Amino acid sequence: MSTKETVLSILKEIKPSVHFEGMDQIVDGAYLDSMELMALISMLMEKFNFEIDIDWISPENFNSVDAIAALVDRVKQ
Repeated sequence: MSTKETVLSILKEIKPSVHFEGMDQIVDGAYLDSMELMALISMLMEKFNFEIDIDWISPENFNSVDAIAALVDRVKQ
């Protein structure tokens, strides 16, 4: 499973009623509240076995599935 597919799977688990693919306003559009965003970050860290620096938690890194996947890929390297 690719990073993007895994991110989509996690997002669907957190909020199954929202279709996140192609969306570019996940945070700015308030599709995830602060608790759901923290759940996403926690699940990403657990699934990919890494730590996300607090400085990386920004709308630019979490507004789309592609941005989240790119962040995970950068951190995993």
